[in-house]
Amino acid sequence: MNIFDGKTDRYRGITILSNEIAFSNDHDFEEKLAKSLISWKESSYRAAWIKVFSQHSSVIPICVKCGFDFHHAQPGYVMLNKWLKTDEPNTLPEYANQYIGVAGFVVNERNQLLVIKETFSELAKWKLPGGHAEKQEDLPDTAIRETFEETGVKCKFESLLAFRHQHNYYFGCSDIYFVCVLRPLTEEINPCLQEVKECKWMDLDEYINNTDITDANRFFAQSYKQQLETKMAVKPTKVWNYRKNLKNNIYSLQTLQD
Repeated sequence: MNIFDGKTDRYRGITILSNEIAFSNDHDFEEKLAKSLISWKESSYRAAWIKVFSQHSSVIPICVKCGFDFHHAQPGYVMLNKWLKTDEPNTLPEYANQYIGVAGFVVNERNQLLVIKETFSELAKWKLPGGHAEKQEDLPDTAIRETFEETGVKCKFESLLAFRHQHNYYFGCSDIYFVCVLRPLTEEINPCLQEVKECKWMDLDEYINNTDITDANRFFAQSYKQQLETKMAVKPTKVWNYRKNLKNNIYSLQTLQD
């Protein structure tokens, strides 16, 4: 074929994958891409996407030469796109620009909070165990996993306490940081020595009055006490998605169980 065949999306864009198209060398790729662009425009395609895998990285300069720009990169590939409609504004979405972080607010029956000091930290203040969510991971699962990895304490999820939204995070992205109330199933501390310098149970009021914490963590702790007074908390409910083939978590304000 003289042009590349790809998959058409609902927005009248076309996507080609470098490992699914035929070309003999870089020159052949460039000729076919040029002809493809002419054909796609004549066929009223609005945008073109090219996913270039590592083994075909030599064609990336060719894509740029033909007017494609970088959209995002992941291990093993880079995605480029080109807006084709000269009479319409470019409405292609930018790549994901938010990090998701989750912390475990772990309180035991003695009203003690599980806190850590990180090994690699500019401030080295007492904070909550936590970290970034992995792909396809629910918030409660992240909080439980990160807490166990950093402290060795196994927990169960109770509710969502609060979240913080901040900007100018890593690589210019924003960060949404969720704090989950967890109940410990074990209390013996076995910290990750690579990430955690200190870890201990601290009385909740002592933590709130501690000068060695951030304002945000103090606010989280105060919010927890208010949550206990109101007996209301944000909890997830499984609800069908619009295709009714998967249930998603929808978080809403609910009554705390005694």
